[in-house]
Amino acid sequence: MNEENRKKESIKLSVIIPVYNTEKYLKRCVDSVLSQTYKNLDIILVDDGSTDGGGSICDRYADADTRVRVYHQENGGVASASKAGALHAIGEYVILLGSDDWIEADGYELMMKRVEQYHPDIVAIGYKKEYAGFIEECGQVIADGFYEREDFWNAFQEKINEAPFFCQPIDMSLANKAIKTELWKKHQLKCSENLKKNVDDAVVFPCLLEMNSIYVESAYFAHYCVRKTSVTWEARKGDYERFLCLAGSLLSSMENSPQKTDVGKKFLLYKLFYHLILDVPEKLIDSEKCMIYPQVKPGSNIIVYGKGVFANRFMIRIKEMDYCSIVDNIDKSDADRLLEINEKQYDYIVIAAFHSAIVTDAMGVLAKLGIAKEKVLCMEKENMTADLLPAEAGKLWENMSGREISKV
Repeated sequence: MNEENRKKESIKLSVIIPVYNTEKYLKRCVDSVLSQTYKNLDIILVDDGSTDGGGSICDRYADADTRVRVYHQENGGVASASKAGALHAIGEYVILLGSDDWIEADGYELMMKRVEQYHPDIVAIGYKKEYAGFIEECGQVIADGFYEREDFWNAFQEKINEAPFFCQPIDMSLANKAIKTELWKKHQLKCSENLKKNVDDAVVFPCLLEMNSIYVESAYFAHYCVRKTSVTWEARKGDYERFLCLAGSLLSSMENSPQKTDVGKKFLLYKLFYHLILDVPEKLIDSEKCMIYPQVKPGSNIIVYGKGVFANRFMIRIKEMDYCSIVDNIDKSDADRLLEINEKQYDYIVIAAFHSAIVTDAMGVLAKLGIAKEKVLCMEKENMTADLLPAEAGKLWENMSGREISKV
């Protein structure tokens, strides 16, 4: 079979890109898709009421390439735009890509090669987080390879059990996953349009619970752009209500799943705390107690290790409450600065991260610098208990788990 025939007969992949006021990044995103070595693409741009030049840019791409279709709608948020894309996708598999993200040229060819070899419901690869000053590689925790459903969940639970801290064995991003369109569409169309962020979690988690097979490969072709002006970083009115909406969705997905085991529920509890600290940290830090780092008392002096969304929201809340003093904020790139700080100036170095691999790496960095173990805090598994959940979230948990929790 010649190359041209191979392209014609290959499996079609729909790439859906919701677009809202990302004119600065949009060309990089779409160009990266158009330049893929895998050519059998159905590219759907959903202009979600952009007020910059994004809508016009989308139209120009549609005029220039027959694989590109554009749909304009009033602003409804990323869940609404993703649903619009779902209604028009014609590929056998689908990828949802953020308009400020991009994919390396061989990325989709690798993913579709795995599709053609194994025909899994999901193909998941790694991704790179692009910060202002550095790039962080985020591979999957589960080993590479093909998994039937039972084997996947056994490996998933094994990783949760063996991790020294909370672990997300596979990430919940849509941008680095090719999912069978029927499976993805089912859960994307169910996703509440009230969610303005964390939409990926509300879709990927039920897809994982329902899928029959998955191929995992930690190749780093997808790039996620970390912008401090994005919705993920900003506190917004209604964040707690949206958290409860997401919690309800995740718990409902688990309710009738065969993965509703003690380990599965431990992971889901971790997810709830993860979104609490990212979206509504005020629910976990009050004037008397820091529930996620109970050793940190009012008036303590701390150094925060980490500069991601988690660390940012954590520090904002600490300052709002005047809970304690932040002596410095460091990460791996400038941890050497600790050598210039007398250890008597701080009580603890708080590792403000969830990902087990990041926490482990941070502890290694601090150990090399000679920092005493008792000076280093991370989010310990035993500290994340259901009784710490806010009342409304605790009630949702009780309904799912079937047992009452005691409040502290």
